[in-house]
Amino acid sequence: MRLGLRTKFFLYSNTLIVVTLTVVAILGVTFERKSRYQGIVNRARSLTETLAIPITDALMYEDLGLVSESGLIENTIGEVVRRNRDLIRYVIVADTSGKVQYSNRWELLGKPFPRALGPDAIGKESFTQILRTKDGERILEVRTTLNISTRFWGSLAAGFSLRPVEQAVATIGKRVGIMALILMLGNSILTALYVETLIRPILALNDRMKRAARGDLSVRADERRSDEVGELAAAFNRMMDELEEAKERDAVRQSQLAHTEKMAAVGTLAAGVAHEVNNPLAGILACSENLEASLDDPEEVREYMKLIRDGLQRIERTIQNLLDFSRTREITLEPTSINHNILHVLEMTSYQLKRNRIESRLELSPDVPLVLVDHFQIEQLFLNLILNAIQAMPHGGTLTIRTAVADGELVAEVVDDGVGIPLEIRERIFDPFFTTREVGEGTGLGLAVSDTIVRAHGGSIEVESEEGKGSAFRVRLPLTNEAVQRGRST
Repeated sequence: MRLGLRTKFFLYSNTLIVVTLTVVAILGVTFERKSRYQGIVNRARSLTETLAIPITDALMYEDLGLVSESGLIENTIGEVVRRNRDLIRYVIVADTSGKVQYSNRWELLGKPFPRALGPDAIGKESFTQILRTKDGERILEVRTTLNISTRFWGSLAAGFSLRPVEQAVATIGKRVGIMALILMLGNSILTALYVETLIRPILALNDRMKRAARGDLSVRADERRSDEVGELAAAFNRMMDELEEAKERDAVRQSQLAHTEKMAAVGTLAAGVAHEVNNPLAGILACSENLEASLDDPEEVREYMKLIRDGLQRIERTIQNLLDFSRTREITLEPTSINHNILHVLEMTSYQLKRNRIESRLELSPDVPLVLVDHFQIEQLFLNLILNAIQAMPHGGTLTIRTAVADGELVAEVVDDGVGIPLEIRERIFDPFFTTREVGEGTGLGLAVSDTIVRAHGGSIEVESEEGKGSAFRVRLPLTNEAVQRGRST
């Protein structure tokens, strides 16, 4: 799962708080538990050892027969238990055989006490042991001997509840938990404020970078901040300025390259234009001579005038086609018949085809729909490809042009059976100014401009060639408006 910068920062910050508070809470609770446990152990030992003194004295007096009244030990035990009711659960006095003689738990009287101490415990520190009752309460039991010097009268055991300690520790744990929640809430609020003041500008810059990556070079970042984010935004804006300038320079360069190649193509067509103009001019000259000799015949005058007008119209149409082709225009997308473009280009190159003994073969599909393109640029595209094919067949051959619709695209192929393209230079044929012809025979821009025109219309151009057997250039143009919109923005 991909997490955003806000989420990551929030998780990292709160995780750090949780881990820190957890460690502090565990250490604090552990220390408090040990401290309180040690405190209750010290208190229990003190009470037990203090209680052992009057009980030992009473046992000694009874043994010596110095006291006759009974109940002294019971009263002592009862008073101690009463004063420490929240802590002491039981007090047991066992004789030398381990049988319970006195206790605030009457049900234990007369029964053997399994944990009673013997004479071997004299002089040793009080024994402590943690026990658990049937109802689950934890009890700290302290046991000590009842003796004076080596005279042993039995042992004393007192049970102290650890519930106060556990309750106090649980209360501390709850307080720590509440404090952790309060700190987490406060940290979340501070994190949100921090995100808005620091992370938000970074996210905004990231959004602008994505828009720039999609081709929007007009986007700019807010560089009013004086920190590193502001410096990064300023660097981004400088980069976008440079990209826009580079794009404008590239557009101008592409336009210049296209116009240069167009002028080169116009030069190539000049011979054909001269032929197309000379033939009508020769006819007009002959008609004018015949007209001069037939001025008395109105019918012949009208016939020769009609022929003269037809010849002049043919010259006008030829020159107009050349002027239209050579004129610089803005890209204008309009419904265009690719088949018509191809026929028009073939008409302009008919002289070159005849002079080079090249037969043209058309396989134009009637099902090809109109496409939104700039028909002047498309005509330049096919003119470049046809002139390239003519130059690839210096000894004549066949030029085949096909159109069809495949996979939602209009596909046009220009195929020649000329010399072909060597494999080692095939990847460079669309590079500007790359040519294999002699100096003065080509600009090296024809295929580069053709590739630029196709890409500007959202299409692609492919080449298949085998040396000595010819080449096939395949142009693919999209039929969707989306591709046309890409062409407009190029």
